[in-house]
Amino acid sequence: MDAIIKIPSSEFNEELFKKIRALLKDRNADVTIAVHDLDDRKESNEEYWNRVQKSIADIESGKGVTFTMTELEEFIKG
Repeated sequence: MDAIIKIPSSEFNEELFKKIRALLKDRNADVTIAVHDLDDRKESNEEYWNRVQKSIADIESGKGVTFTMTELEEFIKG
């Protein structure tokens, strides 16, 4: 299961962790929680295209890819 939860920093508290724990209570797998500080700064077109080009280069070189296309297609089929 993957989930992205976007919340105001004021809601980042113990209650949030209780809700996550309740959501995952029947799972026996490890969980990774990543926290990103999202500012309201808009990236320029140049920054956007630089990021896109870097992502394409990473994918073409296999960097960050941990599954095959067949595995991805099977995952999408469910």
